[in-house]
Amino acid sequence: MTTDIQTMERIEKQKRDLIHQEVVVANQEKNRQFKTTLDFNKAKDIYKSSSGLDNISAFDMATFRKIMLG
Repeated sequence: MTTDIQTMERIEKQKRDLIHQEVVVANQEKNRQFKTTLDFNKAKDIYKSSSGLDNISAFDMATFRKIMLG
């Protein structure tokens, strides 16, 4: 009797793990790509607005460096 319960619990855990892998991990990857795109666009805007980093404020330079270094 206990082996049946243990087997059912193991099967349920495998199902939960599979759902986690399909949904949560995929969403984490999408969020990471979204954040990377936002950071890239912000760095690109700083670069353009500062004439290729020739005329840049200290705050913008710190932000740009933070983005570039990850």
